[in-house]
Amino acid sequence: MKKIWVKALLVVAALLFLATPGMAAEKVIKWKVQGFVPAGMLYHDTLLRTAAAVKKATNGRLVWDVHPAGSLVPPFEGVKAVSDGVYQANYGYAAQWVGKIPVAPLFCSIPGGFNALDMAMWLNEGGGKELYQEMYDKYGFNVKVFPVEPITMENFMWSKKPLRTVEDFKGIKMRMMPLMGDVLAKHGMSVIFVPGGEIMPNLQRGVLDAAEYSIPAFDKTLGIWEICKFVMLPGIHQPCSQIEIVVNKKAYAALPDDLKEILAVTLGKMRLENWLWTEKKNIEAVEFLKGKGVTTVMMDPETVKTFTKWAHEYLDELAAKDPFFKKVWDSQKKFGAQWYPYHATYNLPH
Repeated sequence: MKKIWVKALLVVAALLFLATPGMAAEKVIKWKVQGFVPAGMLYHDTLLRTAAAVKKATNGRLVWDVHPAGSLVPPFEGVKAVSDGVYQANYGYAAQWVGKIPVAPLFCSIPGGFNALDMAMWLNEGGGKELYQEMYDKYGFNVKVFPVEPITMENFMWSKKPLRTVEDFKGIKMRMMPLMGDVLAKHGMSVIFVPGGEIMPNLQRGVLDAAEYSIPAFDKTLGIWEICKFVMLPGIHQPCSQIEIVVNKKAYAALPDDLKEILAVTLGKMRLENWLWTEKKNIEAVEFLKGKGVTTVMMDPETVKTFTKWAHEYLDELAAKDPFFKKVWDSQKKFGAQWYPYHATYNLPH
């Protein structure tokens, strides 16, 4: 009889423990999340930083199982895979989906357009976030989008010789990705589209004379500075690049309401922290590249103006063929017309 009473007391104690607020074991929700670069590279590190922040903020109730690019599905299939529920979230950039959504690159980068702060302002205060979600809904993707950190201006071109004028670029076999690659090709430049992993061997073999890739901190890891000792600025093709997290709507809806709020707040926090951390890495990379004998070349102002003009004319042409593209591009131009004069007036010209 005594044993029965002891067992009963233990059962009651266990039930009381589980019923006590804050003491019950919370259900752990696990999401698979794929990134857009290999493990060990800068943007995989920012994804890991974000995953750690989500786990900490939710007290371990929401855990991201992070996978590098291509480990779950090919990188350019990420948005469809998330929409279909193959995995729960994808960390990447909208321009990856250009084959499925023609306007998607405008939510990543605008040639000759927004820098990182401009993009953040348009998304938050110029209607950009709403258009961003509208884009995915319009094209039938079952995802919720969270704009996270922007990437600041990229290097325009790495080359074995300085390139300052439009004439200097003529006849140069260069790697430049869309949209700017399309713009330059349209105006007679020799543009070759190759994946990032093929840049170095093609430069070594002479298939390419010059190539663009990314920001200083990322270009440092590529080793392009071992072949090309000149880097051209400003990065007209990508004054910024906007990173996104797209989440399967069903997976998001299944989160408790408090976790939805914690997730949104944490992603907002990491939007700023990863942005600033990446800038610190850029400063370090620029100093490293100087030590390796790299020369920064500021392109002729008329060349910058010409390339920008070409890019905006091309975007106008695309907008004339696609009503939703026009809606987004018009929104960005309207916001820029308000924002640029204010920003120029209320900032010191360092």
